[in-house]
Amino acid sequence: MSLTLRQIAETAAFASARSTFLIESSAAIPDRHLHDYWKCCRGRTMDWLRSLDRVISEASVTPPEAHIQLWASAEPIIAEVFVTEILTRVWATILTAADFHRKEAIGGPIAIHTLKGHTEARNRSLTLMANTLQVPVAKMSQVDRLRRKSERWSDLLIGHLVLNYQLDEFAFESNRSVEFGQSQMREIIAATDEPVWEFVLAGVRLAFSSVDTLATPSDVWNRGVVRSVLGSFPADSFDDTGTFKSVRRVRIERPRNDSDKVSEALLQKARNQSAKRSQLNFSELRQRPSS
Repeated sequence: MSLTLRQIAETAAFASARSTFLIESSAAIPDRHLHDYWKCCRGRTMDWLRSLDRVISEASVTPPEAHIQLWASAEPIIAEVFVTEILTRVWATILTAADFHRKEAIGGPIAIHTLKGHTEARNRSLTLMANTLQVPVAKMSQVDRLRRKSERWSDLLIGHLVLNYQLDEFAFESNRSVEFGQSQMREIIAATDEPVWEFVLAGVRLAFSSVDTLATPSDVWNRGVVRSVLGSFPADSFDDTGTFKSVRRVRIERPRNDSDKVSEALLQKARNQSAKRSQLNFSELRQRPSS
């Protein structure tokens, strides 16, 4: 059975919710996982670009009335590009934050490189939708709504990292992402981070449940990406059943070190910023944008 787009979005949510496990760990990220991530992302991006370029080339010599068939072949590719970008952005942000925390440049450059490739595929998809295929807008509206939904969830999932590490460049709308981050950090300060992340995970499952039936053309690559992301987390992030531990449990079990001072400084920074409450509501993510 193929890995669905919803499951890939859920992986991004899990990675974001447990990002401190990797960022604050003293253990190095295994090189093999970083290499596998780069290899799978590169292979997937090259396949996307070849497929999209083929559709663009065929559209130039195909009568407009036949473009609907071309759209049918391009739609699952474009949907995959938009939804999987959530995980690409989340992972690029996490690895860059980890490098910042550790004062090194190991995972960040790899993740940024793969994000650039993904962005190229995204731009090619938008060009095909806007300027290449002549099909009714209604045919493209579902995928365009999926794009906007993916952008909002990306900004939510990286919000706490954008806020704490000034990584605005990874957000679609930095102000929106920072507001999400402020809301998340208020919950963490109140020691209720587990419930808020459970809410976020449930929201992701609901938001992307409608794409479970969509084909995923890059299933082999997608599986490799997810495997390398989860494999990059330290062994002490998981319990005996392979399930992520709670943030509080990991911090209790790990010996205190200099990283705790950094974490406490980030929390203090969030306390100072939380005086200005965000007016952004999580329910906004479920609203359809106006045309």
